[in-house]
Amino acid sequence: MSGLSGRAVDVPTLVVSAIFLGIVVLAASWGASWGVEHYSAENTPEWMSVFVEYMAMLAVALILVLASSMGDPASFGFVKPRIPGGYGTGITWGLVLGALASITNLATGGTGMAPLRGLSFFQIVLLVWLLASVAEEVFVRGYIQSYLEPLAARGFKVFRWRISVPVIISALFFSAMHLILLTTGMPFLSVYVILVFTFCLGLAAAMQRERTGSVLPAIATHISFNVGGMIGGMLYVIVQVVVVGRTAVEVTKALSG
Repeated sequence: MSGLSGRAVDVPTLVVSAIFLGIVVLAASWGASWGVEHYSAENTPEWMSVFVEYMAMLAVALILVLASSMGDPASFGFVKPRIPGGYGTGITWGLVLGALASITNLATGGTGMAPLRGLSFFQIVLLVWLLASVAEEVFVRGYIQSYLEPLAARGFKVFRWRISVPVIISALFFSAMHLILLTTGMPFLSVYVILVFTFCLGLAAAMQRERTGSVLPAIATHISFNVGGMIGGMLYVIVQVVVVGRTAVEVTKALSG
């Protein structure tokens, strides 16, 4: 239970304050990245701005967690999952959603995210699959969703799934974070696809966070989404070569824009 749950719940104030604090974290992380890009030396490696952005996000989010939890981060999901098998469902959903996101993006003419095109595969694994997944989940599922936990009793059902207010808000916020991709020159359709699938990923991760009481399954879900994206890209290339009859060179040129 969140350290805020003992207070009387003022729903609008709680939601607005959560979003405001979330924007503060984003401003700090994006500002740090912008500073590296614009004020660092010319020979600064391209991965540095990505590294600084997510380290800043992680650091500020952890500070807020410690401050809001009164020094008890366990109430913000920093514990082992309280039920067995808390990882399998999230990992499965992450792989499936990641593959579908990648295939859909490529099939609609999209390419990779512009900020990542200068990174090697090894750098993407370390910075995006691992660091970004941990930072974003600690921030959104660890802090924002836990901050909204007093609203967990409120929600609605979709088929057999119950979706609480903290789950839906964290998923919407997580998806909206990716609107910044519009400033990188990515086509609107590609950004739209990313928004849809990051919202679905946000739901899956948030439901695992709520079900298990831990942020760890949410991190695993996020990492598996990124792995699934690579798998989906590979499947797309195989289909293009084997079924459509295009050569690997043609596919590579098409994907590189």
